Amino acid sequence: MVKTVEEILEHADVFDQDQRENFVDALAAARKRCPVLHTEADGGYHLVTRYDDVRTVCEHPEIYSSQAPAIKGALPVRLLPLDADPPEHRRIRQLLNPYFSRSFLMRYEQDMRDVARAAIAKVIDSGEMEFVHDYAIPFSAGSLARIVLVTENQDLVDRGVTAVKRTAVESTPETFSAVAAIAMEAMAEVEAAPPGREDVLAAIVRAEIDGEPLSTEHRLGIITTLFLGGLDTTRGMLVNIARHIATDPAIEHRLRDTDWARGAMDEFLRFEPTVGFMARTVMQDTELNGVSMVPGDRVVVAFYSANRDEERFEHADQLDLDRVGNAHAAFGLGIHRCLGLNFARIQLSIAFEELLAATQNFRLTPGAPMPLQMGIPLNSPDLLHLQFDRR
Repeated sequence: MVKTVEEILEHADVFDQDQRENFVDALAAARKRCPVLHTEADGGYHLVTRYDDVRTVCEHPEIYSSQAPAIKGALPVRLLPLDADPPEHRRIRQLLNPYFSRSFLMRYEQDMRDVARAAIAKVIDSGEMEFVHDYAIPFSAGSLARIVLVTENQDLVDRGVTAVKRTAVESTPETFSAVAAIAMEAMAEVEAAPPGREDVLAAIVRAEIDGEPLSTEHRLGIITTLFLGGLDTTRGMLVNIARHIATDPAIEHRLRDTDWARGAMDEFLRFEPTVGFMARTVMQDTELNGVSMVPGDRVVVAFYSANRDEERFEHADQLDLDRVGNAHAAFGLGIHRCLGLNFARIQLSIAFEELLAATQNFRLTPGAPMPLQMGIPLNSPDLLHLQFDRR
């Protein structure tokens, strides 16, 4: 049964499919009426909906700890560096940052183009595709497999895709355990490989912090996080952008401009971020927008809502590809700004450059279903049937 805005405001639950249809409207109402909204869902938490409040939470880890970033509470595996506070967070980011710089990742540009072209070749003659499974997943998973995992084990990657998708929608300890088990397999592959590998996973396996090797817990936590980030967030953005291309011919034309990634990409990210929510834990007595909190209280920052805040973005509910000064929260705010943001930007740029070099005139397949999902990615299509012409 579809929940109304008022029902959602009384019992908000970011994983309740019955709330999906009106959840964005409920977030808008909350920003005006109760910007730090309390709900009893998943043990109870404060849902933070305004941009400035989200930024306050993200910029003060001493008050709002990241130790338990999953909304549904304790997890069976760490999600490093997402669940680390200073100074641990800084040490892990210093280890990983060089491998996610734009200059390092661009070494693999041709690999990403090869993955894109292989996926396009499978559908180009048919004039139609189901974009999620025919392009978005093969491209994002293939890029991760070649650049981060450096594996030919397609079964491992396929199982990773399935497990990560369940985690994004359900976010239960069981789903995180499934991802961690697959990450453990990937780590074992690296440990068994001959010396000389120079890639992200190899660096993690042999890394040291303060002269000490990373523990198994730390290595597994980092690799699990790379699976979660690399197999779902970019997929979601690819699908969201493709839906706009198929429903507005002007957007396809805009993406044929090689400069689209300098501005328009950020507007897509602002308008429909694929990480909509993340949790924090209150560490000391505090107050946020008039709401008192005590140690142990749970806070969920709503990045999706922050990006629709009219006090921060003019005409926030409109997709404006000419928007300037777009300081969105799609990659997070504060010290936990997304490690993989360069990887995501490069993938989005290459994916559509290759797709639009081979195809044109995208449109939705008449009568085809386009189910949307509730959860960490909000309102991203599970299926997107498209028709196109060959160039």
